[in-house]
Amino acid sequence: MIRIFKIPADRKRFEETGQELAELLDEEKLSGVPVLVFANKQDLLTAAPASEIAEGLNLHTIRDRVWQIQSCSALTGEGVQDGMNWVCKSVNAKRK
Repeated sequence: MIRIFKIPADRKRFEETGQELAELLDEEKLSGVPVLVFANKQDLLTAAPASEIAEGLNLHTIRDRVWQIQSCSALTGEGVQDGMNWVCKSVNAKRK
């Protein structure tokens, strides 16, 4: 199962979004499902770096599944393929 969860560009909302993500990950049907967060718009000088997003969303507290935060730019395509490759590897590893 793949679920899209949009992270706001507004740094003030990272904590709120992190709480929503935590609630989503508590759903039984998503137990153990790998999590990929795309840190988009990295081509902009004002973009929050992946490390700041990870901290704001409290990703370091996720212990029951693998997760990855991938810097990317949907505009240029940079990092998108890397994230998708990670998802494919992670889902295949979970099936074994």
